[in-house]
Amino acid sequence: AGAVGGYYGARLWECDAYDVKFHMRGDHFSQSKKSGLGVNSINGDIHIPSNQLQAYTDTSEIGKVDWVVVALKTTSLNSIPSLVTPLLDPGRTRIIAIMNGLIENDLIKMLKEFHGEDMDDEELNCCKALYGGMAFLCSNRLGPGSIDHSFAGLLSCGVAAHSGDTSIEECIESCREFWKPVINVETRLESSLLGGRWRKNVWNLPFNGISVAMGGITIDKVVEDEGLRKLADKVMDETIAIANAELQKNGYDSSFFLGDADKEKMFDLSDNMGPYKTSTMIDLTERRPMEVQYLFQEPLKRAHSLGVAVPHLETLVAQICAFQKWHGLF
Repeated sequence: AGAVGGYYGARLWECDAYDVKFHMRGDHFSQSKKSGLGVNSINGDIHIPSNQLQAYTDTSEIGKVDWVVVALKTTSLNSIPSLVTPLLDPGRTRIIAIMNGLIENDLIKMLKEFHGEDMDDEELNCCKALYGGMAFLCSNRLGPGSIDHSFAGLLSCGVAAHSGDTSIEECIESCREFWKPVINVETRLESSLLGGRWRKNVWNLPFNGISVAMGGITIDKVVEDEGLRKLADKVMDETIAIANAELQKNGYDSSFFLGDADKEKMFDLSDNMGPYKTSTMIDLTERRPMEVQYLFQEPLKRAHSLGVAVPHLETLVAQICAFQKWHGLF
């Protein structure tokens, strides 16, 4: 429950429709237990008093639940099966992974392997359903027990996998009903999670990427510089080309394709974002493990396999990987 998980978790707590329990670590846990969890937000501040905050350092202490909201960085992807398993009741528990990058293929494999499921079976039976979540928001952890939500907030969700006793349609409807009481969170249900992931990449690859490739700059510096803005535009074009090629390969017709409208939305977001520090830029400047594999390398890998030329993205990823290697941010 950091910058993203803490924010959405606090919104779920605020609506008073759910019994919300948080998984926290280190000084974030100890300070929150002492003083409560505080969220400063453009959509209204939240403070969960310490005597009402249900926070745990070990998920095995929480018990079985209906919904699990996972908001880890992809550097911790392989820890998800062991973290969520104590929470799962296979017949009812649903998992939403609000994370960056193209993670679903590997996450499903990890969950299947952990639970001894048939890797060739399309169903995922350790839980009722697994969703991918894309958070379009600016949220940073200011310090232990303190989160700042400064811009946007849309949460987009799509179905990644489900058990044999349900359907995609039922999964989508259940997700819609889950977020319905949370009035301060705008949600969008994706009919194609793959399309949703690539739509988020239309922002992440150029803006998160350039902020890191430039050594750690804020988003306003990207959009206000003529050269960097043109570079962002070219990386968006390449990202859309990969997205549409993969969507077509997976049987989606042109109605699912991304295009100029998606670019315009991402530029509009970025133009109004101000001096926002992206999560990967913060990891670089604070010398913490960076989300490179699933956020940057996997899209490039898919471009190569699909035969899509992406020279600007290739250069950007090479620069990001160099920073990761030089500083040992794995």
